[in-house]
Amino acid sequence: MSKQKGFLLRLSEDDRNRARAIASETGYSENRLYAEMIHDGLLIQEQMSYYSALKKVGATIQKNEVMAILAKTPAVPPDASDAI
Repeated sequence: MSKQKGFLLRLSEDDRNRARAIASETGYSENRLYAEMIHDGLLIQEQMSYYSALKKVGATIQKNEVMAILAKTPAVPPDASDAI
């Protein structure tokens, strides 16, 4: 587990009040709310970056190459736990 260090987070009073209200509604401390929001925001940014990289790869691959890869997958029904 990494060591935690503090840093100053500057927010407008309106944003701070909104965050306090959300923290109160969810039963979180203000600190936990900010930490989870930052964590979730980082995950979203990482996923967007990954998706962008996939789009670049997708733009360079030919349809016949994709079909050749898909042809290697077994023709089995999806697992019941994958059902929607």
